[in-house]
Amino acid sequence: MTIQQLSQEIGIGIDTLRIWERRYGFPVPDRDARGHRSYSLQQVEELRVVKTLQSLGQRPGKIFSLTPAQRRELLSELSAQGFPQDRGLQKLVYQMRPGEIGSEMSRQLDALDLVNFIHQYAVPLLQLLDHGWNSGQLSIAREHLISDQLEALLRTRLSGSSTGSDPSILFLTLSGERHKLGLLLAAVLFEQAGLPAIWLSEELPLSEVPALAQELEVVAVALSFSGHYSARQAKQNLSSLRKSLDPAIKIIAGGHAVRQFTSLPNLLICNDLKQVDLLAKRYFQPSSGRKDKS
Repeated sequence: MTIQQLSQEIGIGIDTLRIWERRYGFPVPDRDARGHRSYSLQQVEELRVVKTLQSLGQRPGKIFSLTPAQRRELLSELSAQGFPQDRGLQKLVYQMRPGEIGSEMSRQLDALDLVNFIHQYAVPLLQLLDHGWNSGQLSIAREHLISDQLEALLRTRLSGSSTGSDPSILFLTLSGERHKLGLLLAAVLFEQAGLPAIWLSEELPLSEVPALAQELEVVAVALSFSGHYSARQAKQNLSSLRKSLDPAIKIIAGGHAVRQFTSLPNLLICNDLKQVDLLAKRYFQPSSGRKDKS
């Protein structure tokens, strides 16, 4: 497996993999005649454990000081403490028949208001999916099946366009970013806070964002950069976008790749969905009242 394939498979940026190799001596790839890196399946599985431990708050220095067996033991201990233990979620992720998943999500949405559904159900569900995928307990096909049904349900709750004179936000991902669910959760929450969300389901080249934002007359452009995205590339993209975008239009960015990003003019970093209400009130003038369509 090449380093590009490994990055896509595990969700760890290429730059991060190279830094770990230099700093911690892992992973140590084989190299072909041209010097290109190649990774074994055992290294892939060990990196799944590393990625999951990181998501549980463990720092690389501590993780790589442990043996593979010690990492798995630590993962078992932390997983029991840090991941959703809700039996309904566990059943949906690992046991429920495909034809029942969508109706179960809809039932949960009907039982909760939309904001509570996101915080109390969708976020724990995504955490459980991420854990299952990174630990190898959940197949890619199963993860996609569940994620796609959650995305379809949430998209029905978006108005789809700005209405009247309400300030609106354009939500999009740039070319190369395939992970959109976290951004979709944010879009729904911003709309519930009174800021209409304009959602683009397809990736967009960076060069086309400024003109589209200007045409739509949005007050902000929101983007997400997952762990699959290079942190260095995310920084370059945000800097380029800030230079080419109307200075009055804010940028909202979130995701693993921008966790340690330094500030740019009119750039808001949002890596906690619980911040959405506060950001909406502090930096925008949302229309009053929520727009729950559930």
